[in-house]
Amino acid sequence: MEERYEFEGGDVLRLLKESLDAPVRLMTEAQRYVAAGVNLLGDDPQALEDVEHPGTGAPPGLWLMNDRGVYLRSNARKRKEESVAYARGYRAEVQTGEEAVCEFIDGASLVLPSDILVITISGKRMKLSLMRQ
Repeated sequence: MEERYEFEGGDVLRLLKESLDAPVRLMTEAQRYVAAGVNLLGDDPQALEDVEHPGTGAPPGLWLMNDRGVYLRSNARKRKEESVAYARGYRAEVQTGEEAVCEFIDGASLVLPSDILVITISGKRMKLSLMRQ
């Protein structure tokens, strides 16, 4: 089943700026595993429990999350409390989808304030696209 989420370009740029300006940026859980040398496609689930990594040093970017609606937030260690951007129609206090996710989106994407960032998720694939006004 394909899911589609749209974010206002101005909101995305605000979060990207917060990440770019941050002296320290956090990694997602998957990024920490990879940085520690864990093969995420491996067959040993025990390897995931023994990972020790500080969890910082990520490139500038955003996290796509679904634990309280569907939203983006910067990966800056110190964020403003209100620094999230909800997908159109997906602001809620409940989880969206079967399990909570936190996916990293590299900040190198070019977004203009008038753009709409569209994220389409289908199975294990995520596609980013822009709608220009």
